[in-house]
Amino acid sequence: MPPTLRKGIQHLHYVGTALLALLAIPAIKRLNLPMHLNWRGMALFYWVGLGPRSLFYAAGFCILALPLTRTLGSFWGRYRREKLRIVFALLFLVAVNCVLPLTIAIILTTDALLIVELAERHKGEGGFFRNRVVSVVVSATYMLLGVSLVLIYNDIIVASRFPLSYDNALNQVDARFLGGRNVTLISHEMFAVLPPTILRSWDTAYFQMFLVLGATLLISAYHSTRRGLQFVGTCLSAYYLALLIFYAWPTYGPYIFCARHATEYPRYLTTYLFQEAGIRGIQALSQHRVRTLASGYYIAFPSLHVGLPVIAMWFLRPWRMLFWLLAAYTGILAIAVIVLEWHYALDVPAGIAVAAIALAMVGREPI
Repeated sequence: MPPTLRKGIQHLHYVGTALLALLAIPAIKRLNLPMHLNWRGMALFYWVGLGPRSLFYAAGFCILALPLTRTLGSFWGRYRREKLRIVFALLFLVAVNCVLPLTIAIILTTDALLIVELAERHKGEGGFFRNRVVSVVVSATYMLLGVSLVLIYNDIIVASRFPLSYDNALNQVDARFLGGRNVTLISHEMFAVLPPTILRSWDTAYFQMFLVLGATLLISAYHSTRRGLQFVGTCLSAYYLALLIFYAWPTYGPYIFCARHATEYPRYLTTYLFQEAGIRGIQALSQHRVRTLASGYYIAFPSLHVGLPVIAMWFLRPWRMLFWLLAAYTGILAIAVIVLEWHYALDVPAGIAVAAIALAMVGREPI
């Protein structure tokens, strides 16, 4: 492939983002949808909710990936020499725990210690650390912009295409591979026999995907702005491809059309609350009676909940421990999205295929 064409394809996600941003308002007006977005809530969830926990995950990834002498060994050596640091760290933990739960206090304390440690390691290197912080903020902001556009257009497609749905077609395809059964039947059979501990673990694993992506973004962007934007661009390319597929073949997931969902689904799972909100959101969008856009994510085919961790695996592949850890995690997700009735069986390989296409477009350059 000629270098010019290769570079054009690699940067195509910028064009896609710009076009989606320019066409959003005309599309919203055409469907008589509200122009209001809960930007404040989205920003708080992204920067305050996901940000600190993603940084905590990134610290864990670095400890697993790098020699202990370069991470905890160096850190602990510094604090042993300057014991007053330990006192300040404990005081910070206690102070935060006075207003927030212990788990969050531990996460925030770990984040603070990590930031201080990184700043001190690069002391005397000019603006190196400051540039790395700017790189992280730029990459994370671009991710927020792109995902916000995806959520807006996801709503636009639901409002224009629902109840036109290809869910029945996916059910029929699944039946060929599942011995005449479908995901709903398998899910409810699993609910009846599996202990709550296993179901809760899969439920937790499902929502941790966002933190895995956040940690990968932080590590990539801290390496360089170019690498951070490359990771974000690969994720957004996968999202934009999923939007195109969703517009052509809208599918909403098995739980949307499950007649037994309200009566038999385990209500102790966080998934239940999100799926109930999803059902209400789709109904409101289809009847054009929503007050805000970007209300939820409704794309079943393809499953990017499996595809995006594949992208993270690729970007973290130089560290074998992380690669195989994420491979195992992705395998768990592939089971969880089906048992928890989020996706059809066909959605999983489709999500991996979309991730592979996005990586071929944007993410092939090594670290």
